Amino acid sequence: MPTYRNLDKTPRIFFLPGDQIFPWIIISLVSYFLVRKVFGLSWVWVLTVSGWGIGTWWVLTFQGMHYFFGRLVSSPHWVRAIVEYKSVLNHGQSWSKKSRRSRWQKG
Repeated sequence: MPTYRNLDKTPRIFFLPGDQIFPWIIISLVSYFLVRKVFGLSWVWVLTVSGWGIGTWWVLTFQGMHYFFGRLVSSPHWVRAIVEYKSVLNHGQSWSKKSRRSRWQKG
């Protein structure tokens, strides 16, 4: 049976990941509109803001967000404990609207 090396790989356009191209175009257009048209700043600021936005998007979403955020949160340390179960509520207590109202009126 032949093996296919290109299965389960993301598409690429030259060296750029293909699934990142459209978000990068949107980030660049929004950066251009905000920086150049709204604030009237130079092209250096447009490139800086769009580069910052593209870099942030790439870090957060490249190969899935869990690759980035998974390193920040440590996995929980599970401990098995044997404790006797105690109910939080009393067995005869009812949590209907009537019992809550009467509880607040008494106090």
